[in-house]
Amino acid sequence: MSPLWTFLPLVLALLSIGAPWRFRGLSLFLGIVGLAWGVLGGMGWASGLGAPYLYLFLLGALTLGLAPYLPAYLAHHPREAHLYGLLLPLFLASMAGVALASPGLGFLFLWEGMALLGYFLIALEGPNALAGARAFFLASRLSGAGLYLAFLGHGHVGADWVWAGLLLGFGVKAALFPFHAWLPQAHPVAISPVSALLSGAMTKLGLLGLYQSQYWFGPPPPWVGWVLLLLGLLGAVYALVRGLGEEDLKGALAYSSVENLGLMLAALGAYFLKPMPLLLGAFFLHQVAHALFKGLLFLGAGALEERRISHLGGLFRKAPGLGALALWGMGVGAGLPPGPVFLAEWQLYQGFLQGPFLVPLAAGALALVGALALYFYVRLFGLAFLGLPRGEAALHWTQGMRLSLGVLAGLLLLLALVPGLVLDPLGVPTYPNWLLLILVGVLAGVFYRGLLRMPMRAYGTWDCGFQPLTPRMQPNGLGFAEPALRLFPFLRLQVGEHPRLEEPLAEVYPGVGRIYARLAAWVQTLQSGSLHLYLLLQLLTLVVVLGVVLL
Repeated sequence: MSPLWTFLPLVLALLSIGAPWRFRGLSLFLGIVGLAWGVLGGMGWASGLGAPYLYLFLLGALTLGLAPYLPAYLAHHPREAHLYGLLLPLFLASMAGVALASPGLGFLFLWEGMALLGYFLIALEGPNALAGARAFFLASRLSGAGLYLAFLGHGHVGADWVWAGLLLGFGVKAALFPFHAWLPQAHPVAISPVSALLSGAMTKLGLLGLYQSQYWFGPPPPWVGWVLLLLGLLGAVYALVRGLGEEDLKGALAYSSVENLGLMLAALGAYFLKPMPLLLGAFFLHQVAHALFKGLLFLGAGALEERRISHLGGLFRKAPGLGALALWGMGVGAGLPPGPVFLAEWQLYQGFLQGPFLVPLAAGALALVGALALYFYVRLFGLAFLGLPRGEAALHWTQGMRLSLGVLAGLLLLLALVPGLVLDPLGVPTYPNWLLLILVGVLAGVFYRGLLRMPMRAYGTWDCGFQPLTPRMQPNGLGFAEPALRLFPFLRLQVGEHPRLEEPLAEVYPGVGRIYARLAAWVQTLQSGSLHLYLLLQLLTLVVVLGVVLL
């Protein structure tokens, strides 16, 4: 199917630029487009039309959830509201176009357009966002270079070189370790709707591209599967450990995205080594679940003016609706049953145990990821939503935001109850997940009633210099995570008045930037104005073109 019809949001955005935000025209338009994409994508996936339609469903669900969120949120960005109103639909349209496009120049044009729009959306936040926008830009240049190598070299170079380009091009966009550093730098500085789209949608295009490449360019060499499997698991462990020391709430969620993407890449790598429906089910189910729960959490973080974890606390009592929705999203992200992430990881376990994937290492790494993910989200929810408030955290919790998060939470619940919506077209057997949900609910109710029936006993506090509990007595973000961080010596904890965690891979994209600048300076030497140099370049170009044609 031609991707041209996916550019409908562009027309709607152009129509809504001049309209006052009180009319909520863009919100209505995006709601219609999101519903259309979701229905068409779901129908296409169920009828066996292929992975791009599952991505279209995913993008439609995020767009539908985003629609009621935008008016109230952008009211706090009055100067940039119209620019966001134009760029966001363009960004959505470019992602839908990439998902449905065939390999070739059209695909590369949409890919580069998506990268450029993402850069503008991040950089709109001003000087504080320039470092994150620069990291995103350099990652996009690296990704584009890999895809140009693969697309233009197909048929002229060996399969190993083509797949090396694909691994670089799509892997960077999917935050493959160690090229993931752009994601935790770009997410915290972008506005929450953009963070939700970057994490929930754009990174999935890297996964989709790697999966589709086996049909575009032929089966991958075995080394591709091993690279994806090992780097995926390594990146998942690293991201969770690094995220335990992250102070910014959105930054911590960004490292969680790297962890989830690592598991998806590991599932795809294992599938390349031994094609099994279980591995394919884990790959696709995890994508949809991650898009929904991470969109929910990023949009929920947008309701907070204060995002420093050590300055939050007590939010559950202040906004119980937001707390309940965040608890549901974080519970799913932690891999607790009966959430869809739990089912995806369970299928990945079974796939590892049935294939030649260094079973002890792969299964052990996955178990470590599960334990760290639970620790990660206990820290995140406990410090932000429980305990005593550590400061004045202003909330912007409007009716539109409630509706937006409710839509995503409802879709996530539907996926937890009926995972067959994603797995049935793949031929993956599923159990009746709703029975497990009922069982968990009954056990929780029995446990809660048992707590209520327990006798309550109150004693006076031993008054040996003990003062009433104050927020200062509560652990801060690094204090809670320090016992786990001490177990991983590759991260250095700087203790002091302002403790922080050093990022060993922080220099990856600055290094790419220096190489890019040197190449640009070298290219500028071609503008010297020397006629002899220009004639020599024309001759060399002619020789190269003739060589390509003759070969």
